[in-house]
Amino acid sequence: MIHHVGITVHDLAASTDFYRDLLGGNVEGPFERSGPRIDEVTGYPGVIVRQSFVSADDGDTVVELLQYENGSPTRLDPDHGQAGAAHVAITVTDLDATLERLRGRGVVAISEPIVTSHPMAGCRAVYMLDPDRVRVELVQLPG
Repeated sequence: MIHHVGITVHDLAASTDFYRDLLGGNVEGPFERSGPRIDEVTGYPGVIVRQSFVSADDGDTVVELLQYENGSPTRLDPDHGQAGAAHVAITVTDLDATLERLRGRGVVAISEPIVTSHPMAGCRAVYMLDPDRVRVELVQLPG
């Protein structure tokens, strides 16, 4: 069972707003973590990690957002065509309404929704971009 999904972000506040609007749940944080224990677990001496947890309104999905100060200076391109990239898939009850609401806030969708084939036959899905261009897949289950 997956406990949570962690995403490193450039702007914690903007990303927290995006995922709160998407998931419709609660936000815990922001928290600030630093010190020897955090240096050790992250592998970055002197790092400061700002962190928020955003939960879905169903309470089962949790996204952890992390903003590193004094971490790696490299900013990755999260293009999902590149090996090592990842995306988050979130189930929504009304894909069209969710898409319209997020587009109204300036969120970019990669395409219009599609109907998926096996093994997710009959689902409707679309990829959106979060503030750091991480792909977020919205999935509406059939029926």
